[in-house]
Amino acid sequence: MKQNIYTLGLISAMVLVAGAMFKVNHWPAAGILLTIGTFLLVLLFLPAALTNHFKAHGNPQNRLLYIVTYITCLLVFTAMLFKIQHWPYAGYLIMIAIPFPFVVFLPVWLYVTSKIKNFDINYTIYVLFLLALQAVFFALLSLNVTREKINNSLEFSKSLY
Repeated sequence: MKQNIYTLGLISAMVLVAGAMFKVNHWPAAGILLTIGTFLLVLLFLPAALTNHFKAHGNPQNRLLYIVTYITCLLVFTAMLFKIQHWPYAGYLIMIAIPFPFVVFLPVWLYVTSKIKNFDINYTIYVLFLLALQAVFFALLSLNVTREKINNSLEFSKSLY
């Protein structure tokens, strides 16, 4: 079972990377690859991986954390797909997906992990780092920051000096 989950994760990651490469190069079928890769990741790989991890390591008290983790990933990846594809209601999804990990996932994470004895604090640091990285990525996505805008701001700051 674990081998199948790894294979599914590898396939979904490869399809997503290929779709991103196609999107950057403006090649045809980029949208199809991104959509298939996201659906493979969110609808097949994440439920299988979370279910497998819950059966191996989880207990009934942690069930809420697994459910909230899946809902958070579903919302974040769907919002990113809608924004990248320029689909309708992408702005609304982004506005929901940006605060969701901080308002819903982080309190659940802290509540569940505070009940575990001898819990390694490094995992909480990793989660906080990933949430900060996600916040920066979403801020750039929501602001429509491009390489040209970043270069223009750097040129402007150089001209000030």
